[in-house]
Amino acid sequence: MASKQPVHGGSAQTKEFEIDLVAEGIRRHRGPSHALAVASVDANHTLRVEIEAANELNWELDARIANGSLEILRAFNDGNGVPDDVIPNWVKRVAGVVGERLEGGR
Repeated sequence: MASKQPVHGGSAQTKEFEIDLVAEGIRRHRGPSHALAVASVDANHTLRVEIEAANELNWELDARIANGSLEILRAFNDGNGVPDDVIPNWVKRVAGVVGERLEGGR
């Protein structure tokens, strides 16, 4: 993901996060131990979070920061829209970590 252009074009602001799923308490039993998340904001203040982890489908989330946390507005999996109840818990939790880091500036 790091070599890709920002989602919303050249004027987007992009921040990349390496997330240790074990240290964050997200990984249980089997599954990936790390995820890469890229957050970008375009000139219209649209926030897009892309999440990638080994042996998992890639996720794209349209989101916003509200009341100090990241709120998922729409989710896409391999370009297809996904209803909220289909988004895996680990994706929601990674999005929460991204929101915390964006709010905290770390």
